[in-house]
Amino acid sequence: MGESIIDFDLDVFPAVACVPACPDELRPYVGKKFHSLDEGIAFYEAYGRETGFDVRKRGIKSTRDVVTWQYLVCNREGLKVGIEMDEMHAQEGFITKRRRTSKRCECRARISLKYVFEAGFLGYVVQEFVEVHNHSMIELPFRRYMHINRRLGEVHRRFIWDCTKANIGPTMTFKFLNEFLGGYDTVGITVAELRNYVQGLKTYVEGSDAQMLLDEMARKKKACPDFTYHYQLGSSKELKALFWCDAISKRNYQLYGDVVSFDSTYNTNRYCMIFSPFTGKDNHGKPVTFGAALLSNETTESYSWLFKHFLESMGQAPKMIVTDQDRGMRAAIRDVLVDTKHRWCMWHIMLKLTDKIPRRCLENEELKKEISACVWSEVLEPEEFEDSWMGIMERYELLHVEWFVTMFDDREMWVPAYFRDFPMGSLIRTTSVSESENSFYKTFTRPRSNLVEFIMNFDHALAAQRNSSSKLDYMDSTIIPPFSSQLVLEKHAATKYTDHMFKRVQREIVDALHHCSTDGLLKDDVLEISTIKDKYSKSWVVTYTTSEDSYSCSCKLFGREGILCSHIFLVFKNRFLKVIPDKYFHVRWLKTALADAIRGPARCLTDPELLSDPNQQSKNKVADIFFSYMKKFDADSAIIDLFSAGIDELGKSLMTRIHEPSSGDKDKPVKDFYFAEKPAVVRVQPPSVVSTKGSKSDSKSRLVSAKEKAIKLNNKPLRQCKKCGEFGHHDSRNCGRQKGK
Repeated sequence: MGESIIDFDLDVFPAVACVPACPDELRPYVGKKFHSLDEGIAFYEAYGRETGFDVRKRGIKSTRDVVTWQYLVCNREGLKVGIEMDEMHAQEGFITKRRRTSKRCECRARISLKYVFEAGFLGYVVQEFVEVHNHSMIELPFRRYMHINRRLGEVHRRFIWDCTKANIGPTMTFKFLNEFLGGYDTVGITVAELRNYVQGLKTYVEGSDAQMLLDEMARKKKACPDFTYHYQLGSSKELKALFWCDAISKRNYQLYGDVVSFDSTYNTNRYCMIFSPFTGKDNHGKPVTFGAALLSNETTESYSWLFKHFLESMGQAPKMIVTDQDRGMRAAIRDVLVDTKHRWCMWHIMLKLTDKIPRRCLENEELKKEISACVWSEVLEPEEFEDSWMGIMERYELLHVEWFVTMFDDREMWVPAYFRDFPMGSLIRTTSVSESENSFYKTFTRPRSNLVEFIMNFDHALAAQRNSSSKLDYMDSTIIPPFSSQLVLEKHAATKYTDHMFKRVQREIVDALHHCSTDGLLKDDVLEISTIKDKYSKSWVVTYTTSEDSYSCSCKLFGREGILCSHIFLVFKNRFLKVIPDKYFHVRWLKTALADAIRGPARCLTDPELLSDPNQQSKNKVADIFFSYMKKFDADSAIIDLFSAGIDELGKSLMTRIHEPSSGDKDKPVKDFYFAEKPAVVRVQPPSVVSTKGSKSDSKSRLVSAKEKAIKLNNKPLRQCKKCGEFGHHDSRNCGRQKGK
């Protein structure tokens, strides 16, 4: 419908008098009555939405908490403050002040609603209505940008909550929402409004997130007594350190906690607290989390506090812990985990090799190969390693290079040769399992997350990890793996081991059948000694003790990794064994169902968080029914309208059965997001933003290694030198100096 336009002049803005055209039933008039203020406001907004102008609340008058007058105006009412200053700044090109536009043009269109109680009517009546605008109405294609056409409804909130919990940022959330709701015309909000809403979620817990985090820990402890948490406060009652683990983590530790990898990571929360998970390998060879901590610093005292509570929660210390060369960790492990073997990450040490060898050896690939072969070998005995190492040092004149001397002095901390006799000594040689787990957790967290968001994201990550493990358990219970032979031993192994470990054992069986041979056999009443030659023509000795019915091999694979080697499998074949003796099935590699039968399932399985939520299942069913009918009605808008009206009517009839909470609590949607209210009393303050090694990774004060400098230089584009004409990383000013190096 059109609109009537009459020319007239204003003092400031030459404009037009515009009378919006609309159906009579949508047009307000003096004397029109409404039963509530919200009804009156909604009616005027609907009028503006239909005709093409935005509505703004201008003010109210109230008596004893009752609104007696409500004033609504066109949002172009009034004038922008500081028009004279804008003229001056515009002449200067807005150098000193940001350019800001305005929609206001002194439009006088308005409506006023008065509270009345007369002739048996209690409500609001239109006391004044000015329908003439001094500007044209917004054209139909642009009305989606009007404020009254943008509303953050329940669909938007739920969608934003789910995306935020899934660590999806506002921009990508808007793209998903835009697609879900049918495009920009119908999405109902802008990216800026969505981003502001997300920021509002964060602002709600400002200053209270540490207290809310501890309250959540206490709730979990109440729901499951086996949940454990410990925290430490600073001098100002700020959170300084926190450690936590649940019943499932403790059970996993009992199964797989013989060897633990410990490594810290950064940039997971807004306070830069150091995230420090304890990680191991489960029966599928995948990372498993035993517990986690947030620390404010990396001192010996912090690590000692953490290891003390880890040991207290788990009941026993790990047999071995793998870390980097951090001095604070080393001192804390020595003081607290006194019976635990401490091992350094080999990868971190070997990464420094390029920086530590003399420049004359930088391009000597043979040196690097020899050192790697010597260091990484798991078949060398300590004496063999020492002879090999010293031979390399002598050949390449490295005997007096300080770093090599230091690493050789500390060889028992990192070289595999010194872990050959340690149980499961080859299970974790580097902190790569921790690095992998830290990377995994970072896909669920954001550097600007508050502590409540962090723990929510951590729980989601932990649930994802356990779901992956559960799926592998399911696969183990249903799949039948392909076999490489008709050997009954192989089929027996498949019934015991997880599929991941069976593939590893299967390779040993294949090597036994096709690449190993018996090179000698000695027997007496007590021992049967077999000499086995492998595919590399290296000989190994397998000893069978008749009195104990036990087997051992000089390669020590069973002790190092918990599986039998190809050499023992060949002896099994020669002795016509049909099944693998039970003593050679390490419990950590058994299928989960078998391990549970031995160790028992996790306690506290009645924890509501570990069970399916019936309420959520019912909601999923409703959503499935709704979308299935929407798909059927998709082509007929009239049917969709009837369907919508039917749902609305059903909902209103069911509202009589439930108690609807008060709508006056504007913070309720935010409380629903966090599943907790902001505490009335904050006893624990948020931590101060801490300074860590990780937070300075991009600082100019950080020492940059020669390798990093070389990588950075290699990534720079080449340029042509005007002096020599060559392309490189020099110019005419330093040509001779650079080329002479």
